[in-house]
Amino acid sequence: MSIRSTVLALVLAASAPLLSWAEPAYPDKPVKLLVGYAPGGSTDLVARLIATALTARWGQQVVVENRPGASGMIAAEQTVRAAPDGYILLLGYTPEVSLNSLVFKNMRYDPVSDLSAIALVASAPLVLVSGPKLPVTDMKSLLARKNASEPMTYGSPGIGGQQHMAGEMLARLTGLRLTHVPYRGTSLAVSDLIGGQIDLFFATTPPLLQHIRAGKLHALAVAGPRREKLLPDVPTVVELGLPRLQLTNWFGVFGPKALPEPLQKKISTDVMAILSQPAFVRSLEDQGLSATPLQGAALHDFIAAEMKKYQAIVAETGISAEP
Repeated sequence: MSIRSTVLALVLAASAPLLSWAEPAYPDKPVKLLVGYAPGGSTDLVARLIATALTARWGQQVVVENRPGASGMIAAEQTVRAAPDGYILLLGYTPEVSLNSLVFKNMRYDPVSDLSAIALVASAPLVLVSGPKLPVTDMKSLLARKNASEPMTYGSPGIGGQQHMAGEMLARLTGLRLTHVPYRGTSLAVSDLIGGQIDLFFATTPPLLQHIRAGKLHALAVAGPRREKLLPDVPTVVELGLPRLQLTNWFGVFGPKALPEPLQKKISTDVMAILSQPAFVRSLEDQGLSATPLQGAALHDFIAAEMKKYQAIVAETGISAEP
């Protein structure tokens, strides 16, 4: 064997372990999907549906962990601080991944630059409902209380989110006297609404539907451009002459900012594949949610447009989460 051949053989032998090594396939262990709200709300529901689907697709358990508090920011902060390896993700809801920066003066993270927007999953318009404490079953009877001596109360799952903004806009557009009562999650607010501790609540359909069907809550309006399939008799805010009250909740998968591009692409591609499955789409629709598959530049443009819309609402209403 020539010297050249001998050297080549030695180099190949030495590099063989490097050539045969490859980064482990993702995921090769369980993945945590954080939710910034208590169980029972729409964010939690979407998280559990997508976690189940990803578990089946990946062959690794995707575990939903609820970390409620601070308008979703506790879970978001934990995601921001997580290692950028894809094993801690966030099923984000609009406030903690975009809107909170408009109403909180001192946030410990930037929702745009400190989080990787991976994939939008679902969306749904808000629905305004009244509880049994209030003798109101439709929008006409609600507006008739405009000159009531005592203000009505409305709940939201956190300061500065769409539900909070929806209540402030409702008061501004109609002249109703409303007092905001923030909660740590939708399910807690719904429980108090049914119990008569608050009067009104805006939420997406999932946590409300069974109580509406049971007659415990009354659906007054859908804050979207068209009627909901599951609530066909409930008029839209457009029909009611309140088109500026169109507000939609949206939910997506987010990760730490330094999440490698190939890993983001893998996760987003798998989420998009799930959202193309008719059975999964039906599972969302059965709860009053719409599959909303967005990724990449389209997702970033969507978030930017939403923030611009809510900047105008904040400027008009003066909503602030801090003194």
